[in-house]
Amino acid sequence: MSNRVARKSLQEKVSLTLTGVMAVLALVIYSTLDGVIAPAFDQLEISEARTNLIRAERAIQNDLRNLSAITGDWGLWDDAFDFVRGEYPAFRDSNLNRPTLANLGLNLLAVYDTDRNLVWGQVFHDDENLGPDSLQILEPGMTTADYLLEHTDASGHVDGLVRTALGPMMISSWPIAHSDGSGPISGAMIMGQLMDDARTSVLRERTEVRLSWQQIEPNASIAREYQAALNASGNVTVIHKTAENEISSTGLLVDLFGDPLLQLQVVTPRNISILGKNTVSGALLFLGLAALIVSFMTWFLLRRIIVLPLEGLASHIQAIRKSGDLTHKLNDIRNDEIGELASEFDQLTGELHEARKLLLDQSFKAGKADNAAEVLHNIRNAMTPLINGIDRLAKNLGAAGKLRVKQAVEELTSPDCPADREVKLFKYIESAFSHIEATNADAADNLGVASKQARQVEAILADQEKYAHVAPVIEKLSLDEVLDEAVLVIPRIDEPDVELSLEAGIRTLSVRAHRVGLLQVMGNLILNAYESIERSNAGVRRIALNAREELIDDRKMVRVTVSDTGSGFDAETSEKIFQRGFSSKEGNFSGLGLHWCANALAAMGGRIQAESDGPGRGAAFHVLLPAAQGGLT
Repeated sequence: MSNRVARKSLQEKVSLTLTGVMAVLALVIYSTLDGVIAPAFDQLEISEARTNLIRAERAIQNDLRNLSAITGDWGLWDDAFDFVRGEYPAFRDSNLNRPTLANLGLNLLAVYDTDRNLVWGQVFHDDENLGPDSLQILEPGMTTADYLLEHTDASGHVDGLVRTALGPMMISSWPIAHSDGSGPISGAMIMGQLMDDARTSVLRERTEVRLSWQQIEPNASIAREYQAALNASGNVTVIHKTAENEISSTGLLVDLFGDPLLQLQVVTPRNISILGKNTVSGALLFLGLAALIVSFMTWFLLRRIIVLPLEGLASHIQAIRKSGDLTHKLNDIRNDEIGELASEFDQLTGELHEARKLLLDQSFKAGKADNAAEVLHNIRNAMTPLINGIDRLAKNLGAAGKLRVKQAVEELTSPDCPADREVKLFKYIESAFSHIEATNADAADNLGVASKQARQVEAILADQEKYAHVAPVIEKLSLDEVLDEAVLVIPRIDEPDVELSLEAGIRTLSVRAHRVGLLQVMGNLILNAYESIERSNAGVRRIALNAREELIDDRKMVRVTVSDTGSGFDAETSEKIFQRGFSSKEGNFSGLGLHWCANALAAMGGRIQAESDGPGRGAAFHVLLPAAQGGLT
């Protein structure tokens, strides 16, 4: 009666669990698609519309920069300089004509002397040749004329948009001077391009966006909607108006004086949102059908293949737990993994029966001894860069004593000091203080390294003192932060002889581990790699750190690899490299490092592997750790 009720209870739990999981999954998927994915398509569409508007404005700015470059070439030209001074009249016939305007794509070309008198000017508009006065911006006394014709610096110029009687225009004004930029300034070279229908067509074809613009009348209220113009510095204001099939994006363009001139508009089709709606609908339908099929098949298979056999195994375990008799056998003859599990469990209980007696006597002493040896080993690893940093700091602090600043000052204050010697002494003192400044900066850096390593030693000791009998706290850790600190175990020298490379992908991965323990493990592996290279005298001296995600036994893991070009090891060494007491180093070494690393990683739910192509061919150590949220930060 009792067993029947228990089986019924497990069946109900499986059914309720699957129902609940699928309900939550359906809710999460719907909420994600409706609240995140669909709005993301809308935001992407708005972003595309903004990008199209900015692209259109940048195309206008590029045209303005090209116009400025052409105007500058003409303004800083010896022939133009001589012409405006009346010394080269042939310049008019060879350069100042309608074909020149057509070839340069200009609507305006005007040359003024220093008295602001028009030397030559022409406006080409609607197949007609007009005078510059047709624009009504270059007449004497007008603010625009004063702004464009006044040049005090040969390298100064004025570029921007202006309002003319013929419509908005891009205009550029450069001073007329010699080709090398030398003066005196002899006038002003002004070129302009009307922003007419022809230019609109060219910009549409070049940018591949549906752009247009409307001229804003002075004091029009529409300009008040924009806090920042597209062609002004800083953040710009873009207004989007969304319709069913398109997005209309508008921005403001200002003239030379910062006054509103044009309302630039770009129309973007809403192709992305339509695709997003279709994608969301299709995904919901597919996921709904898949959820029903998976739920039924999962429930049936779990019930038949796993749940019922595990109930029998659970009953057997409960019987052993109540009796304490490890000799009791399950004797399940199934020929699948659960049958193998039952057989292995029977063998395990037999071995546990024999090992329990020895384990009770030895576990306490062995645990204490291993813990003490491993702590000392980790402290030694942390102390190595600390000692190196202190040695370098001492070297930095002694650098100032080698400088002969005092002798230089005494010689400089002597009344008999020659003038050329004074100059050299001043340079020497300046160089000495620069050297002291650089040395102090290096000393501060070395002091920071030593301080960080001292804090690591303190953290090791504090961790052992506070949590010696407590399981390590597992937390989410960013790999780059851990590895940036772990690489400090490599001795710092003036010219590093070992290349260290960190793969860029490390910056995006996170793991679940004990911070201090993982820092000690990675520091141990990196220091071992460095020492292996030092022992091997390899031609290529490199340590590489990389990481990637893997799916191992249906569990998301992160594989961190520390590879080196050092001495490597043979197949016999690879079989016992993680054994307690084994060491491949020459001398009096305990061999605790890799053994401790394996134990520490096991406590975090990870493991370590080692591989090498043979002696003298380098080695690679792979650390496998549970991924935090798939490993991505």
